[in-house]
Amino acid sequence: MTTTALLSDADLAALLSMLDALDGEIQADIEVVEEKLSELRRQAKAASQRRSGAGSRDAHKYALGSVLAMVGLETVEPRVLLGLFAHPDLLLRWMIEARSACGSANFGELIARIFADPARVSFCRQWGRILEWRYRKPLYDAAVTSFVESGHIGLKKVWRKHDVSDDQTALVAKLCDLLDEPLPHLETKGEAFEWIYARGGNPQYWAEPPIPDEWRD
Repeated sequence: MTTTALLSDADLAALLSMLDALDGEIQADIEVVEEKLSELRRQAKAASQRRSGAGSRDAHKYALGSVLAMVGLETVEPRVLLGLFAHPDLLLRWMIEARSACGSANFGELIARIFADPARVSFCRQWGRILEWRYRKPLYDAAVTSFVESGHIGLKKVWRKHDVSDDQTALVAKLCDLLDEPLPHLETKGEAFEWIYARGGNPQYWAEPPIPDEWRD
C-alpha cells in the first residue's frame, strides 16, 4: 500500500508560481508564432496577387527594389531618387563631395548626405515628378483610347448603371474646382464618365509639370 505525500502550503505556492511563469512563457511563444504566421500569410497573399511569377518584369522590379533597400536607400523618397538618378553628372559630383565630407561611408549614407540639402531634395523631387508624368502620360492616353474604341462605353453596358465611384466623385470635384463649374448631380458611373470625358479627363495629365531652373551650386 502506498501513500501520497501532501504538499505544504509553501511548496504548493511555489509550484503555482512556476506554473504561472511557464504559462506566461508559453503564451509569449504562441504570440511570436502567430505573428510569424500572420506575416507569412501576408507574404503569400501578396505573392498570389502579383501579376507574374519569377523572371517576369514585375519580379525584376521587386528584386531591384530590395537591392536598393540593401544598400541603405529604404527611407529615401522614390520620386527624389528618380530625379537624382536622372542627373548622373550631378550625382557623381555630389557623391564625391559627400565622400570627402564623410570619409568612410556606405552608399546609403552618402545619398543621405547629398539630401541633407533641402534645395537638392526639391530639385530632384520635381524632376522625379516630371519623369513619372512622361512615363505615365502615354500609358494613360493609350488606356483611355483603348477603352473608348473597344465598344465598352455603349449606352446599354451594365457598368453604366452602377453608382458613381469614389474616384469619379473626387475627380469631378477637382475638375469643378479647376474649371470653376458647379458640382453636377451625377447618379451613375456612366453619367460621371461622360461628364469627365467631355472635360478632358484627368487634369493630372493635361500638362507636364514645370521644369525647374538648371541646377547651380
